Amino acid sequence: MDALWGFAAKIPESGPGAADARTFTIILNAVRQNLLVDAPLGEGENELAHRRERGVVEGRRIWEDVVGRWRNADLIVEEELVCAMGRLLLVGSRPRDWDDVLSLVEQTMDIPRLVPRLGSIEREALPRIRAPNTLPEFKPENEDEDSKRGGEFLALTVDGKKSRPLTYATPSNETLSMVLEACQKIVAPKAAEEYWEMLTDPGTYAIVPDNNNLHQRLRLLRQNRASTAVVRMLQDKSFANKLHLKPGTFRIAMSTCVRDKNNHNSLKNATQILQLMMDTLPDADPKTIQKYAELAVDFPLAKGEDLVEALTYLQPVANSIKVQLNVGTEKTYRGRSSADIKPLSEEARQDAVAALRKIYAVFDKLILSNLISEEQKAPFKAERARMSALINRLAFRASVKRVSLKSGPSASEEAQGETDDSAKVEVATEERREKLGFSRPSNNWRTHHNHPASPLTRSPPKSLTMGNDGGSIPKRRELVKEAARAPTAAQIKEARAESQDHAWNHCPLSSKPLAAPVVSDSLGTLYNKDSVLEFLLAEEGSAEKVEGEKVLAGRVKGLKDVVEVKFEVDVEAEGEKDKASGAGRREKWVCPVTRVEMGPGAKAVYVVPCGHAFAGSVVREVEEKICVQCNEAYAENDVIPILPTVPADIARLTLRARTLKEKGLTHALKKAPGSKKRKKTADASSADAKASTSEEDKKSAAKPEKKERQADNGIKNASTAYLTKRVLEEQEERNKRRKLGQNDNVKSLFSKGNQKADLANSKDYMTRGFSIGGK
Repeated sequence: MDALWGFAAKIPESGPGAADARTFTIILNAVRQNLLVDAPLGEGENELAHRRERGVVEGRRIWEDVVGRWRNADLIVEEELVCAMGRLLLVGSRPRDWDDVLSLVEQTMDIPRLVPRLGSIEREALPRIRAPNTLPEFKPENEDEDSKRGGEFLALTVDGKKSRPLTYATPSNETLSMVLEACQKIVAPKAAEEYWEMLTDPGTYAIVPDNNNLHQRLRLLRQNRASTAVVRMLQDKSFANKLHLKPGTFRIAMSTCVRDKNNHNSLKNATQILQLMMDTLPDADPKTIQKYAELAVDFPLAKGEDLVEALTYLQPVANSIKVQLNVGTEKTYRGRSSADIKPLSEEARQDAVAALRKIYAVFDKLILSNLISEEQKAPFKAERARMSALINRLAFRASVKRVSLKSGPSASEEAQGETDDSAKVEVATEERREKLGFSRPSNNWRTHHNHPASPLTRSPPKSLTMGNDGGSIPKRRELVKEAARAPTAAQIKEARAESQDHAWNHCPLSSKPLAAPVVSDSLGTLYNKDSVLEFLLAEEGSAEKVEGEKVLAGRVKGLKDVVEVKFEVDVEAEGEKDKASGAGRREKWVCPVTRVEMGPGAKAVYVVPCGHAFAGSVVREVEEKICVQCNEAYAENDVIPILPTVPADIARLTLRARTLKEKGLTHALKKAPGSKKRKKTADASSADAKASTSEEDKKSAAKPEKKERQADNGIKNASTAYLTKRVLEEQEERNKRRKLGQNDNVKSLFSKGNQKADLANSKDYMTRGFSIGGK
């Protein structure tokens, strides 16, 4: 600046070399740039405010010279010169500098002020300017007499009839932006709207707004939290047809909605701005998306429908970001392939990833709140999982890129150094072996292995060298680069969830999808009934029997050890299950009372002996221990959790099975095979028999044993004896066939009920159906 002032001092006051409008414009712009750019290091707010005050004072002195030359017709005032002085005033720290911009426009362009001057009587009726960033000594109420307004920006008057008329500057887009910025600083929204209407009116100045004018107008509306007016302005076809809207336009508009978040229409207005952006710009702007997602998360009046609608409009936006990042399956977007899209810079990539994180936050708010039901949350949970995987993948790529940039050529140099070191060690080892007298092993591996060499290269075949699979021999530092770590809580939880999902959909015996009829053992595990039957009928020692024993662990010996679980099937969702892909079960099981789906993540139980399945909360809330489906009574200990994961439930079921076994009962509360009820007098009779010491017993014991009597000694009639012998033989033969052909497992498949009428005491050996042969 010293060189500039030294050069300006040599400019003559008059004549051909005198300063003109362009000269003063250069000087005023240099003063403003010096205040904005050339700031000393470590300058505080007070020093900055006083330095800008000194620069504005210098500009005011220069403007007095300009006005004097203009009055004498030695200089033509142009819009560029007026805007240079106005921009310098807007840099100032005092509110009166900002207010003087409107006086400058009135002085040089003959555009009347639409707001009273600061400090005038008319201005006292308006609210005071707060100016929070202005030092207290620079505020209007604290100004002293020395710093009051001067007359350098007052409107000029014509003295007498001989005075020449003044030539005013013509306003254009630059003037409109400057006036709107001045109105924003002095908080005059009504005056700004009147200036806009006057300057853009085709009947007056007919200024066609450009992007800078539009942005400044939007900033004024943002200051007043007028989100509805912003949407109305962007939807105006005059702007859409004449202006090329840029991403910055939508950022300012979206920030207006964020500032106006307490308005119940702000989210709706933001959605309309988002639609305009997607219809106007070729690609979605990440910063605009970030502000929209922030508004959806922080909107205090948000309902479930509002968040669902916001996520619906954010879906194509997310696809656009994926195409810009060149990830995912979206290879084309609006007819443009990923190859046609210009690669993003590092800063732009960070903004795109930040936008995806903001969208993920909207999913979080919807899922973690109670604004919608759990059934409606299912698709949003799946989409959130995909979004999380994408964000993690992008973060991993960024970390790998940073590591590669940091390592640079040093990694390859390190690898080369390790190779050289290993070669040196190998050479030293060979020399040491030769000195000690050991023979050098042959390098020709074909002397030890009978493999033919290639006739052209005299080398072993390619299929026998190393691996030829694209891999390499790992070094020790690669193997120990990452030490083994214990699984985290999240990994354990994920593995447990996968195990539960498989157990709810597949039979552990056959690995087939669960299908009715489904049975359960004493620990609540679900099986297909046909798989259990195949296991029970398999031969002892077979592979199927051995593998089944490993799964069942001795809990199932027959069909009495399982209970058929009766699930309520959702008929409406059955068609959707059939169309769904995957190898799981096709039926959707629901609680017959609450209609809540039963599966992994939700506790479900069934009742013994009827086997009806319910949600865990239903049985807990019912006071009477009666099945709500069949009205059959049950004990509290006969409520079996399905596929329990809580250790307390597993311990209770184990204790229950042990207690039932001691009582001679199975899991289905039926009599266990091989257990017999003792008679009440059995113990007493056996004790009496052992304690019998009568003399008759002693005598019979002392007597020698007699020969066994023949079977027909008691039957004197020969035909009757023959008939009795034949009946006994046939009965014995039938008993042998029954023992060979049947066992307890097969017996359990058939009913024991007698279909014929009971003959009671009237039956004898003549009516049992035995055949009587000839003599």
